[in-house]
Amino acid sequence: MVENSFQNLKYDAQPARKSVPFILVSITTLAIGLLFFISLTYFKSIDLEAAETRLSLYERSLNDTLERFQYFPFVLAQDPLVRDGLTGVSTGPLNSRLAQFAEKSGLEAIYLMDSWGRVLAASNHDKDHSFVGQNYGFRPYFKQAMDGQRANYFGVGATTGRPGFFVSEPVQNDTGSVVGVITIKLDASELQHAWENGGENVLVSNTDGIVVLSSNRDWLYGVLNEISPETLSAIKASKQFGTQSLQKLNWAQNGPSSVKFSSSSYTYAAAEADHHGWKIHYLLGEGRAYERALLTTVVFGSGISLLVGFATYLRSRRIKIALANSQFDRDQLFKANQKLELAHSELARSSKLAALGQLSASVVHELGQPISALRNYLTAEEISDNGRVHPNQAKLNGVVDRMESITKQLRFFTKPGDQKMEPVLLTDVVSGSYELMRHEFETARIKVDCDMESRVSVVGNKLRLEQVVVNLLKNAIQSLSETSNDCLAIKLSRSNNTAVVSIEDNGTGFGERELSQLQEPFHTTRSSGDGMGLGLSISAAIIKEHGGSLFAENRPEGGAIFSINLPIASDNESDTK
Repeated sequence: MVENSFQNLKYDAQPARKSVPFILVSITTLAIGLLFFISLTYFKSIDLEAAETRLSLYERSLNDTLERFQYFPFVLAQDPLVRDGLTGVSTGPLNSRLAQFAEKSGLEAIYLMDSWGRVLAASNHDKDHSFVGQNYGFRPYFKQAMDGQRANYFGVGATTGRPGFFVSEPVQNDTGSVVGVITIKLDASELQHAWENGGENVLVSNTDGIVVLSSNRDWLYGVLNEISPETLSAIKASKQFGTQSLQKLNWAQNGPSSVKFSSSSYTYAAAEADHHGWKIHYLLGEGRAYERALLTTVVFGSGISLLVGFATYLRSRRIKIALANSQFDRDQLFKANQKLELAHSELARSSKLAALGQLSASVVHELGQPISALRNYLTAEEISDNGRVHPNQAKLNGVVDRMESITKQLRFFTKPGDQKMEPVLLTDVVSGSYELMRHEFETARIKVDCDMESRVSVVGNKLRLEQVVVNLLKNAIQSLSETSNDCLAIKLSRSNNTAVVSIEDNGTGFGERELSQLQEPFHTTRSSGDGMGLGLSISAAIIKEHGGSLFAENRPEGGAIFSINLPIASDNESDTK
């Protein structure tokens, strides 16, 4: 009776226990999602603060540039020589003075216009694009100055075609009547170049929403907002932007601090300039905030998952212990011990299978090279005439011997020192490796340049050293196959007591990866099915076994250089060969 009650209780509790993992997974997922949202909001706020800080610097530089010469036209308007220039007196001295003022102040141009807008004197009077004789009566800054007010204006020069900032001042006679206009043109290219070299996204729009300054030249004279036909007609009448088409930019503001511009999202900060109704926009890519938020979520989300998993594990363990204690049955305890032993055995067997799997993968990887060579030689035999002697028979036997030697190299991982070491000429090693790969070079139409010094010998195992060279040559062929290049160089040299074998190609290189990454087991840059990523790992181990080192670097012009450094055998060791 008690046993039946216990069974009923156990069955009723099972659905509840099954729902617990689902609830925990749901809570964990929601927590990680909330963590990502909070992290993203936080990092966006940091980016916004950074954007506002940078914006203030750009705002200051713009205001300083625009305000620097605001006083200058007023001073020039009081100059008697300027006033005399409007009365028909010779403008020669005035031209010289304006040229001196422009040179000393760094202004692009200073010029005097009569009441009709015709230029009487200019600082560039002796230049190819002189303003003298030109009529700028259509410009708004002239009309506003003739009304007795100082005028500020940005536009593309009607004569030079260069953008600039114009400041004009009315020139009055002794009775106070406006008889002309003195104007300075500030070259905006210096500020434009400075912003371009800054490497940031910043732009300035005028009151019509037209970009007048930008760190990206492609954005210049683009339109952020729709322009009414009347405004567009007035702009064209004044030739403010010359022949520019004023195309609408792909600009959409998603909020006070976010904007989508040219299919990219940015953290956005803006401020009004001190004058002229201009607006400064600073854009900071949102990708950085997403990357940091994702990294934070991965780190802390992993921690949360581990804690939840550990708590679940503890809970499950407590339930199992409670159930086991409620049984008070020796048979149940015995079965639990059997399960524990079985789990322990399975874990031990899994560990052995994992180790065996890695070793088996190494053998499969290493067999790939000689099998490929064997296949090439067999192909060469098949296309030869049937009645002739097969010259590749000896090579095939050598390939088979090499395959048998490689299968024995499982012992390298347990007894790396049991390989036979003897003096070996590196020229023989390189030549043997080249012969194994000759057909692949010819098939791929790769030009091989060999530059080898003779009589450079080391103490080592010839087959294992050939294995390293063949692996590096196959890597070079793979790299060259992904480009249109077809050049590979093999060099054998010596430096003091070190022999150096260099294999250099002009292929794809290995990017920003370090050699330590490339030597990791199962790390490969090839597509699935082209290799298991064990070649460089085993090659580095073989070279280390021979007391040498393996180096790799990207070539500046493209490609990679792999260098094998081995200690040169002493004279006594070489004589024993």
